Amino acid sequence: MNVQIVKKTTMNEEKYLEERLTKHNPFQVPEGYFDSFAEQVMNQLPERQQEARRVLLRPWMYAAACLVVAVFCVAVYFSRISTEAHETPQMAVSESYMDAAADYAMIDNSDIYACLADN
Repeated sequence: MNVQIVKKTTMNEEKYLEERLTKHNPFQVPEGYFDSFAEQVMNQLPERQQEARRVLLRPWMYAAACLVVAVFCVAVYFSRISTEAHETPQMAVSESYMDAAADYAMIDNSDIYACLADN
């Protein structure tokens, strides 16, 4: 019984709303609005051609940057190898060690010159 009453009231409310509100749409589009709508939207968009060019060049720019980094790393690696190859064992001994050894042996500059002159 309650279900019938609920259905009647909802039906009455719907009829009341339909009678009260007409089927007329109060919202209207101005005349000629869609005639130039596409042009207006296209004018507001950024340049797609430049953006497409940037997107196409981006992988090439990344590849070029990687190549520059790789060449730099290889150059640093080979420069370190060449300096190590030219280094002699005498150059590897530090000066402070040589000074300490000369002081311990009590060798001064005149003794060193005399030794070098004999050779």
